Amino acid sequence: MKKVLLLIDCDSCRMLYVYSRLASEDTTAWDHHGNNLIRLALRDGWAESYCQNFQYCPSCLQDNEQLASNCSW
Repeated sequence: MKKVLLLIDCDSCRMLYVYSRLASEDTTAWDHHGNNLIRLALRDGWAESYCQNFQYCPSCLQDNEQLASNCSW
C-alpha cells in the first residue's frame, strides 16, 4: 500500500506547518486528510488565500498587512 505525506508550507517564506498526515492510496482519504490538515493550520493562526491554493504562516501575515487582507481566516 502506498502512503502519501501531506504537507502545508507558507507560500511566502516556505516554512512548513508542523503537522503532517499520512493517507492511504484512496483518493477520498487524501481529500479528507488534506482538509483536516488545512483546518488544523487555520486553527493555529495560518491563513489561506481566497482561492484556497495558498497558505501563509502567522509570521508572514504579521509582517505583511496587504497579504493578510487578501486571505481568509
